Amino acid sequence: MRSLTTVLLSVFAAHALALEPGFEAIFDGKTLDGWKHSGNWSVVNGEIARVKKGGPLTYEKAKVPDDFELRFDWKVAKGCNSGVYYRPGQYEYQLLDNANSPYGENPRQSAAALFFCMAPTKDVVRPFEHWNEARVICKGSVIQHWLNGEKVVDFDYADPRSKDAIRLVSYRGTDLTKRGGNLWLQDHGADVWFKNLRWREIPSDEPLVSENLSPMPVSEAALKKEQERIQQLLKPKTKPVKESALQHQELKRFKAEEAHQGVTVDDAYFYAITNAAIGKYRKDTGERVGVWKEAKDGHIKHLNAGLVLDGKLYCAHSNYPEMPMKSSVEIWDAQTMQHLESMDLTDAEGSLTWVDRREGRWYACYAQYAKTGDPAKTRIVTFDGQWKKLGELRFPGEMVAKFGKNSSSGGSFGPDGHLFITGHDAQELYMLDLPAKGDVLVWKKAIPISAHGQAFAWDRKELGVLYSIDRMTHEVIVSRVQ
Repeated sequence: MRSLTTVLLSVFAAHALALEPGFEAIFDGKTLDGWKHSGNWSVVNGEIARVKKGGPLTYEKAKVPDDFELRFDWKVAKGCNSGVYYRPGQYEYQLLDNANSPYGENPRQSAAALFFCMAPTKDVVRPFEHWNEARVICKGSVIQHWLNGEKVVDFDYADPRSKDAIRLVSYRGTDLTKRGGNLWLQDHGADVWFKNLRWREIPSDEPLVSENLSPMPVSEAALKKEQERIQQLLKPKTKPVKESALQHQELKRFKAEEAHQGVTVDDAYFYAITNAAIGKYRKDTGERVGVWKEAKDGHIKHLNAGLVLDGKLYCAHSNYPEMPMKSSVEIWDAQTMQHLESMDLTDAEGSLTWVDRREGRWYACYAQYAKTGDPAKTRIVTFDGQWKKLGELRFPGEMVAKFGKNSSSGGSFGPDGHLFITGHDAQELYMLDLPAKGDVLVWKKAIPISAHGQAFAWDRKELGVLYSIDRMTHEVIVSRVQ
């Protein structure tokens, strides 16, 4: 039987919660109405309790507002590692028994951290099986985590000083600009409890300015383990992340001296591309019928993917690996192989690797490599027909992880209007869709192919026929994807 004191304290807490201006309770203290789970969560003594293994508890009644404040109380069992995910992807307020979990060695994985990104300023977590008070406040690009009345994480991810933290968390697939997800509580294999969950939407006229607090330092031993984990995250998986019903069938190969960077194709010819030369070959016989080579003192250093449109051959070009990064589109007459002009596209940061045109717009991929920048900053810039910048599209974090230390080497719109891209080395063709909302491309499938990345082209004359290269053997590969 509950004591009078316990009852009075519960009434007082409920009354205090009701007095918080602007907040809405997302747990009524009695049921899990509005929450989805697999039978492993329950309400015990007015608290949400993880009672057995079975997966997360997800709040489905409403999405997390873009600008919000979330408050909740939590406690964990001895050694427990859990988390509260409040935006799409691996966006986690870490819950941890710091003293008894191996994760506690690294502050970026400790209680109240933005997991694998930003460590708290100090360790103020209470011992296991004791309640902690948490707050998450997000507005614009500012993120704040509070624990037991102290602000322990406060940074602006748009601030250049946050670039290392952003790069670190991107290896996990986290995109700090994502919005509109569901709140969910993690089941990580140990018992965890929650109560007093409530949130409010932050009005547009309410300011939130970051102090950019300094996180706790990470020891050398913890850094070493962190780097080992990053290598595991970047390691190519033996199977595509997303299964594909599409099949790749190699049809034939042609020897092509210039098949080092990529290939493009028109109705009668394919064009093998290397850094400073292009070979023109007949599609039926593989006979080379034309060639262009840059002069020794010429400006063309690093050609990439190509595209043939209206009798002109367009090639992406950069000065990789020189710095600062410069990019251009180089244009030839496809019939005569005479170089016509250069279109300077250096304003957008990155090395231009491929271009394509769809419905009057140019799509240009600006790659970044670990050698000269940050692969997570690889993006597609869109231009109008006169090369005036219109906007940007970004790759999902899981695809950036696929790039590893490299980036997207090829890209083209193909069958059914999907965007297909390749990486630098992986024997996979990735199918994406343009986003219906926002600026992050939607990864649909990964298709195993025989080419090791690099630039490719769809045969516009024959649906589903793909031209790619084997740079080790200097061959152009003709295949069918269906």
